[in-house]
Amino acid sequence: MDGLLLAVDVGTLSARAGIFDAHGVLLGTTSAGFSLLRPAPGQAVYRMDAIWAAVAEAVRGVLATIPGSAARVAALAFDATSSLALSHTGAPPLTGEADVFCWADHRGEAEAEAITATGDRLLEHTGGTLSPEMHLPKLLWLARHDPAAWARVTGARDLCDALAWRATGADRHSLCGLACKWPFLPADGPEAWRRELLADLGLADLPSRGALSEPPQPVGAVHGRLMKGAATELGLPSGLPVATGLIDAEAGTLGALGPDFAATMNGTLVLIGGTSTCLMAFAPDSRHIPGVWGPFRDAVFPGLWLHEAGQSLTGAALDAVLETHPAGPRRADPAAHAAAVAQIAARLAAEGPAFAAGRHLVPDWLGNRSPLGDGRARALVAGVGEERSERDFLEAYYATARGIVLQARQIIDHLDAHGYAIRRVALSGGHARNSLLVALYRDALGRDLVLPRTPEPVLLGTAMAASVAAGWQPDLLTAVGNMGTGGEVLAADPAWGRAHELAYGIYGRLFEARNAAQRDSDTLAALPRE
Repeated sequence: MDGLLLAVDVGTLSARAGIFDAHGVLLGTTSAGFSLLRPAPGQAVYRMDAIWAAVAEAVRGVLATIPGSAARVAALAFDATSSLALSHTGAPPLTGEADVFCWADHRGEAEAEAITATGDRLLEHTGGTLSPEMHLPKLLWLARHDPAAWARVTGARDLCDALAWRATGADRHSLCGLACKWPFLPADGPEAWRRELLADLGLADLPSRGALSEPPQPVGAVHGRLMKGAATELGLPSGLPVATGLIDAEAGTLGALGPDFAATMNGTLVLIGGTSTCLMAFAPDSRHIPGVWGPFRDAVFPGLWLHEAGQSLTGAALDAVLETHPAGPRRADPAAHAAAVAQIAARLAAEGPAFAAGRHLVPDWLGNRSPLGDGRARALVAGVGEERSERDFLEAYYATARGIVLQARQIIDHLDAHGYAIRRVALSGGHARNSLLVALYRDALGRDLVLPRTPEPVLLGTAMAASVAAGWQPDLLTAVGNMGTGGEVLAADPAWGRAHELAYGIYGRLFEARNAAQRDSDTLAALPRE
């Protein structure tokens, strides 16, 4: 097999394309950005044409780095954030400025609460509540608040499926997306759709729009063949097999699991840290864990159950410190992060745990995915002062990073309390390129931290899907064993053990205080007007 595999990852703000050989070795990568639109508070949307243009730019760019590579590509696969793409009649956009709802769009918070209030059996697979980041609250919001736009909708797709549809003209759905983000329970077989719930919500016809009622395809199956027009845009030969894709977090999980995953399943967790954070673990049995999405059967591997815990804003929160702190650089680019991290490293070396000892936070700026499963929760910060000095800025950055990591530890402890025994955490995504976050994950999680040897675990996982579509691997589990790179285990620094234990205790007390305050705030908001 001397051909190549092409993987495309569509994140929150950019598209990345990577070329791999048959062994999972990355040969080249290129990215292109696109705009996230925020037409109103709580709303985050895209134009599909802008996303596709970035995909085409990234693909053409990476092909240009390896002369003659286009003719050698054996298969293409897409992963994407679990954003909701809507096709529709009439000229674009569908509503406002967009036709794609970003995963971070929270306009459906009230609708999510209404769905939770139904008590439907779907909630057994979403941690007991429904997050506004799922697709159903967004669709219900559109039907309730913009019925004219809802009437124009002809199909609803996970973004990875929408990209494959645009590339091939074949309208199919990945089992990964349906299992993880839709009112669809694969273990229920022919009755997988929660039709009674949809009827109660006034969305009974949802499965009939587009190809949602058709049987979904497993990740790595052939979604279709690259159409001539799309092939021209991408700079590839037409007829190329395009794999059934997957959500970006699941792709990053595949790329970070390592070849020994099957033997260490119950003790292994993959943490994909980027704009947000996903914590992914697999089990051979069904475990219903409060505040954790899942269990989703067959979402990635047939017969295995996936749990997905998460934090809604992590990398984006560090960006916000850079952009908004009065003493910060007022920009969030790699150089600004690197400069802040270097300055913090110098302070930590000089002061040790005394640095930022009085500053702590509960990092829930956009709700708490896990372990509460409460989209209304918001952050709590302790130790804030006038915030005018460089030290104030550096402490704010450090405390934010530490709070993110301590909440990840809380989530892993929560998983362990419900059947897991996590001893190894594989770090995937942009957080692995931030040395401060790596040090905190290494020292504060209380588990072995593994850094995958591949520089691009998300793209590698997507390349694994392409390898199955190309016929190079019989299934994804085999692809993980044959293409997984393994990783380097980082030993915790014992000098920081006591400090992080104390900080974790402070985090836990603040977490409970915040929750109590929120309950009282709800009572306050419900008081009658005098």
